[in-house]
Amino acid sequence: MLVLRARFGQAGRIDKSDLPDDPIEAVGAWFGAAAAAGATLPEAMAVATVDPEGRPAVRMVLLRGLDGRGLVFYSDRESDKGRQLAGRPYAALLLHWQVPEHRQVRVSGPVELVSDEESDAYWASRPLGSRRSAGASRQSQPIGSRDELEAR
Repeated sequence: MLVLRARFGQAGRIDKSDLPDDPIEAVGAWFGAAAAAGATLPEAMAVATVDPEGRPAVRMVLLRGLDGRGLVFYSDRESDKGRQLAGRPYAALLLHWQVPEHRQVRVSGPVELVSDEESDAYWASRPLGSRRSAGASRQSQPIGSRDELEAR
């Protein structure tokens, strides 16, 4: 389910007739407008999952794609998030921008893995330092010290 929300100050309220019929197209337009207006990290979004006991967990990820399949983000499959999504393949997402207008997009529904080829292509596109950092950090696991992380 994709829910579009917008609040406008003195300009008035959003009119649904102004939105494209395709909600993904609307998200893309709002994302583009936020990026063009100088939003800090317009691709940042909160992702909520649930653990095996049904307790919610939320964290920030980066929107890395937007197409007919939906919104795409990448995560280590062995992280808490990856294991939670494997066990219960549903999530809720929230994108939020302050500029050019105060807007938020809420998404909830089933989650599916991208292909190994798409995942590998994304990994290869990341800067070498980012790949090293991701490989050393062991997502969701405590780090004993900065020295330990640097040694990895």
